[in-house]
Amino acid sequence: MFAVSYAFGAHMGWEDVTVAVPAAERAALAAVRADSGDPWVHLALATVHLHRGRFEDSLASFEMAIRLNPNFSLAQGYYGLVLSTVGRWNEGAEYARRALRLSPRDPFSSIFSGVVAYAEFVGRNYTEAVRLARECVRQRPDFVAGLRILTAAAAMAGDMELARSALQALLRAQPTMSLAWVETQALVKDEAERAHYLEAFRRAGLE
Repeated sequence: MFAVSYAFGAHMGWEDVTVAVPAAERAALAAVRADSGDPWVHLALATVHLHRGRFEDSLASFEMAIRLNPNFSLAQGYYGLVLSTVGRWNEGAEYARRALRLSPRDPFSSIFSGVVAYAEFVGRNYTEAVRLARECVRQRPDFVAGLRILTAAAAMAGDMELARSALQALLRAQPTMSLAWVETQALVKDEAERAHYLEAFRRAGLE
């Protein structure tokens, strides 16, 4: 859980990735040595692999976590995110929706809604992405990832008033957010998809 928390902080832009990701990796490897049969161990490894750009290894670790516990909603939701980042957005949306069905009152449900929104954004379904991102932000108004996808989806949908408003909220929640941050830190495998994500933020007015 320590490893997952550190990786999450890096993804949210709250932690310096050069510090957080090595700390997460050390904790994940210690957890493997302690109990490789615990699904949380494989979730931790999956998040580290993702931040290291090892997308296939990340997917494999998520799949192991889900095999060990098919009802592990957090693993299902995060797995959906990684599937979406490698272009398998239909599958990614389904896994995140499955997480919501498994645990409808989950404290992480805003994350799951945000993952579905991101999947729909990757699929160029901007109106649906906006709807889901609004739900994500309704649950957690300061949730950085939800504000990111709301900003990007609204901009690509042409709703510039919403995009600018969401961007202002995003910059309050993540003051380090910039086009350079997106280009270097966004967890996206395909360069064309990274360019698509960057273009959305440019349209919203991010510098």
